[in-house]
Amino acid sequence: MSGRAVPLADGVWRIPTSVGDLVNAVAVREADGSLTLIDPGLRLRFARRRLRAGLAVLGAAPADVRRIVVTHAHVDHVGGLASLVADSQAEVHAHERESVYLRDGRTPRMQRGRPGSFPPVTVAEEFLDGSLLAGGLRVVHTPGHTPGHVSLVHEPTGVLVTGDALFNVRGIRHCPGWLCTDPALTRKSADVLGDLDFEVAAFMHGPEVRHGAREAVRAFLRGRKR
Repeated sequence: MSGRAVPLADGVWRIPTSVGDLVNAVAVREADGSLTLIDPGLRLRFARRRLRAGLAVLGAAPADVRRIVVTHAHVDHVGGLASLVADSQAEVHAHERESVYLRDGRTPRMQRGRPGSFPPVTVAEEFLDGSLLAGGLRVVHTPGHTPGHVSLVHEPTGVLVTGDALFNVRGIRHCPGWLCTDPALTRKSADVLGDLDFEVAAFMHGPEVRHGAREAVRAFLRGRKR
C-alpha cells in the first residue's frame, strides 16, 4: 500500500493531496480504463504534485482523467480544478446548486470569514439528489456545508465518499460550523448517511474507515443526538 494512493476497494483509491490525510481526493477506475476523480484539491504546487504522484501509482496521468465530480466549491476541494481540466480536458460534474460557484470562481458564503476564490471552470453536467453518474456513483445531496454539497456512494463497491458532511480528524465529527453556510442544516442533512448501505467510509479530511464503517457512522450520528 502506498501513501500516495490508498486502495479503498477494487478500482477505488484515496489520494492524499496534503500533509498526512488532511486533504484527500478519490479516484475511481472506469470499465474503459479511464478515471473519474472526486475533488482534485488545492491549487498549491505541492498539492498538484501529490495528486500526480497518486495517479502515477495507478499507472495513470492527468490525461487519463475523463470526469471530475465536485462535492462542493471550497478552495481546498476545487482550487486545483481548473489546472487539472487544462491538463486532462476532463468534464466537470456538480450539483445544480453548486455549479454557479464553479462558473464564477467563488466559494459560497460561510458563517465566518470572507468568501474565497479560485479559477472558474465550465460545468459540463449538473446533477441532482439521487442521480446515478457514469461509473456507478450515486449522488446524495447533503446541503448546509454549502447549498449544493453532496456525498457520493460508489454502488459497485460500497464506498461512501462523505465530502465534508463528516470529517474523520481525531475521530468522526461534523465540520466546524463556522466553515458552513448553514451549520444546523449541515448536521441535519448528515443524518441521511446513517441510512445508506456502504462498506467503507472515505473522508475528504482524514483517513477512511474500513471495518464496521456504517456502524461507526451511525454510532456517531446517534451519539450526537443524545
